Amino acid sequence: MGEYHKVVGIIALYIVVLVPGKLCAQDEGIQSDTLRVGVVELEPFAMKTVEGHWEGIAVDLWRELADEIGVDFELRDYGTIHALTQAFVKGDVDLTPIAALTAEREVLFDFSDAYYMSGAVIVVPAQKTGQGWFRVARRFFSREFLQVIGLLLLLWLIAGVAVWLFERRRNPEMFGGGPAKGVAEGIWWAAVTMTTVGYGDLAPKTAGGRFVGVVWMFAAIISISGFTAAISSSLTVGELSGKVRGVHDLATARVGTVVDSSAEAYLVKNGIKQLRSFENPHEGLKSLADRTTDAFVFQGPNVKHLVKSEFRGRVEVLPGTFDHHYLGMALPPGSQLREPLNRALLAFIETDQWTQILKQYLGQGS
Repeated sequence: MGEYHKVVGIIALYIVVLVPGKLCAQDEGIQSDTLRVGVVELEPFAMKTVEGHWEGIAVDLWRELADEIGVDFELRDYGTIHALTQAFVKGDVDLTPIAALTAEREVLFDFSDAYYMSGAVIVVPAQKTGQGWFRVARRFFSREFLQVIGLLLLLWLIAGVAVWLFERRRNPEMFGGGPAKGVAEGIWWAAVTMTTVGYGDLAPKTAGGRFVGVVWMFAAIISISGFTAAISSSLTVGELSGKVRGVHDLATARVGTVVDSSAEAYLVKNGIKQLRSFENPHEGLKSLADRTTDAFVFQGPNVKHLVKSEFRGRVEVLPGTFDHHYLGMALPPGSQLREPLNRALLAFIETDQWTQILKQYLGQGS
């Protein structure tokens, strides 16, 4: 037992002597005085220039915080979120400056305080330009529009036949001349009565005919608004963004996202069946532009920046966001860097310099 306590004492002394005042090597996963900071390209938070220099909201923020707390670091490009996650699990990464704060990830990582609130958006293929009038004309021959017109004609026919049956003998000058001509006149009367045009060229004279007229006038008032809405809907619904127009349409669509992202976790949790995960947003948007998927779901700032810079005119972002969460920095569980990092982070995001970083990458109003 004496030898055991002696060994423990030597180890304890070794740890106390070697742990520096700085926070460079306090974590179990840190092998040197230089922090291994994992990054992947996620515009506008982390971007690599043609010269190989890293920049972006998260990268610039981390540089400021690293300088404030006095740590050295090296940026390591892992290419994909999945590869970065695996490196974190293996202990090959000491920090990443951009991570979604979710309950699922809290099991694997510790997080700093949040510095940005984000939300997922839906991207769909852009509609073809230069065919506006053709698309509108085509809607007049759609099944929905023809069904509405068919039901309207059926009601006119019923009202026309009913008034003709009552008027054909007592009012032959208006509804006479044989069944075909009489029913045709009845349909004309039903149409002008429904639309409240009322030319006065046809009018029932019998009690039965006038009763049909009163019923038809009240029915027309009630139904005309419904028919107007149905016709308008059938003409315009096809002009919306294709198969997917919101979150509720994702269940029946071919949906793309990024592997190991918070968006993927959301889609899996909500039972999206036709889900395809890509290594990065660029591959997902390219699949969407090629129309091998119907929609792409990912974080709004990342997607909007990429659509604006590389996919303008090929895809479009639907309005609105969902699956809101905060972004922060991820560290290994139990990292002693977390407290000083949070203190520096909370102080920095109250400065004008943080505001300027946001404006630089997101524009005014960010």
